[in-house]
Amino acid sequence: MAISSANMSMECETENGFRKRSVCIIGAGMSGLVATKYLLNLKMNPVVFEVKQGIGGVWRETFGCTRLQTPRHEYQFTDFPWPDHITAQHPAHYEVMDYFESYAMHFGLLDHIHFNTKVVEIRYIGKEYCESSLEHAGLWSKNGGPYADSVVWDVGVQKINGESIEWHRFDFLVLCIGKYGDLPQIPSFPPNKGPEVFQGKVLHTMDYARLDEKSAYELIKGKRVVVIGYQKSALDFAVECAEANRGEDGHPCTVVFRRAHWGLISYELYGLPIQLFYNTRFAQFLLERPAQGFLQSVLSRLFRPLRWAIFRFFELYLCWKLPLRKYGVVPDQSFVEELSACTVSTYHGDLFSRADEGSILFRKSPNWGFSSKGVVLNDGTEVEADLVVFGTGFDAEKKLKSLLPGPFAGVLEDSAGIIPLYRSGYFCI
Repeated sequence: MAISSANMSMECETENGFRKRSVCIIGAGMSGLVATKYLLNLKMNPVVFEVKQGIGGVWRETFGCTRLQTPRHEYQFTDFPWPDHITAQHPAHYEVMDYFESYAMHFGLLDHIHFNTKVVEIRYIGKEYCESSLEHAGLWSKNGGPYADSVVWDVGVQKINGESIEWHRFDFLVLCIGKYGDLPQIPSFPPNKGPEVFQGKVLHTMDYARLDEKSAYELIKGKRVVVIGYQKSALDFAVECAEANRGEDGHPCTVVFRRAHWGLISYELYGLPIQLFYNTRFAQFLLERPAQGFLQSVLSRLFRPLRWAIFRFFELYLCWKLPLRKYGVVPDQSFVEELSACTVSTYHGDLFSRADEGSILFRKSPNWGFSSKGVVLNDGTEVEADLVVFGTGFDAEKKLKSLLPGPFAGVLEDSAGIIPLYRSGYFCI
């Protein structure tokens, strides 16, 4: 593999005799576009590396049925509202992509993005930092200012299907790589119980999302399909599979899961926005959090019965509104637990109607493995399949740690090995 050197990032424009600070942004999804726009406003020189051939991040490669989960007005740029012709509360994925592209063109962001370019290595070369200094979040550089005395990041990039690596040097590094993509989370299996013994095809929902519409349809049409998991991607895939196999010659899609998760059918409860119950300043006092102040600690304890009553009402409402008990998919964990962990998603509108007609089957199994003919559940039942699809999510922590050099990768997680939510978007200087 050849290694070449490039100085594109360091040949920055100057303004009033001062060199513009160079910033490397990895990823051109929503957060990458916002970072680029605001860094341009600050008179910096952003350079964006995007591995795909266009902007959009996960929205660029997704299922045909995918729609925005949150209400439209809560998922928009503050300085660029949704166009008037998009009126759906939850726009389709192609409408989201059109919105992103309009934003990028309006603010002239595309000229700063290098597509089909993968970041293969990041090196920290600053002299004034040491591992102990990372313990002090307030100390940005040796002199206490926001800028280091010298350029501190070397970034190696490689064009897709290319062989040479180009190195660029930057003052700042911004990671906008997202959590949902690139590195699939695949379960581990005992010997002779993994995919290697299965005679059919095994893939991840990420692989399915990358297929064009015709190839995706041909993959699942007329097949006996098992999907593993009970989160958004697994259930959306089950709906697409059921749609493709409706009719007398079709086969039901079997959803195998270890535990169910709470989901919403809309963001309104008896005409009121559901966010009023958990996403307001008052509602935040109902939730306990690490390192909270004395007043908030007292209030959260006093409001504990109210908190229990509100979220218990949510659970009862969802069990009444949806056939969760009928299909054995009532979650064991509480709604507030899942809300705190950000694992509450929205159900596809056709999920349970397809289950009612027999196109989707639910099978709960704490443990399972592969056989030559399909999947063997915990009770010994064998579910025959031609295709098994993992809807088991992504390994966001491993993805982030593999990209950052030490010691920065080490400070991302706490003593319990958990990456705090606010550090999912990490700004490096």
